[in-house]
Amino acid sequence: MEFITYRKYKSEEEAFELIDLLKSNDIEYTAENIAPAMDITFTGGTELEDKIAIKLKSSDFEKVNNILNNIATENIDLIGKDHYLYDFSDDELFEILENYNEWSSTDFVLAQKILTDRGKQVSNEKVQELKDKKDAELRKSEEGNKGWLIFGYISAILGGFLGIFIGYYHFTFKKSIPTGEKVYIYDAKTRKTGLRIFFMGIVSFVFWIVIWILNF
Repeated sequence: MEFITYRKYKSEEEAFELIDLLKSNDIEYTAENIAPAMDITFTGGTELEDKIAIKLKSSDFEKVNNILNNIATENIDLIGKDHYLYDFSDDELFEILENYNEWSSTDFVLAQKILTDRGKQVSNEKVQELKDKKDAELRKSEEGNKGWLIFGYISAILGGFLGIFIGYYHFTFKKSIPTGEKVYIYDAKTRKTGLRIFFMGIVSFVFWIVIWILNF
């Protein structure tokens, strides 16, 4: 089964806590160095760029989420009232629950606690409803950029590898969502166009190779 990126970290030290947790729970993982190959002085990057990617099997995403949330729940009473989330409005706290993939487990659990303390409805069903809403949004495919597709057609007709690449990219490219699923980034219409560009590029490339051979 394919390993998919679960979390990214700025340094190995930041990733150690999750790695230790995975080891103690016998969960398979891989750690990949995703730091820029060249010095940031030349690439224009910053020290804030992610450098380590922890990858899991998609079937383990929910299990790890639950473990992290349980740990956060056990330690929630240790967090003082001076935590920045206490300054958030109810709507902002509900946004944390919906955009759960953008926040730490501690923030996610604390947001629920604060809302409950304020007398708001935050049942397990409500939390799951918000997460499902977010996942549905992330699963939505998008329309490809018309400028790039036109450029892909032109490149394909001219027999360039760029046209073949653009077509292949728009037809096959996927993104990972917090559930561990990989879904197509582009809608069916764009993917069909990408496949057409890809095959046009292949045919055109072969055509120009034959012409070059015949005239050699």
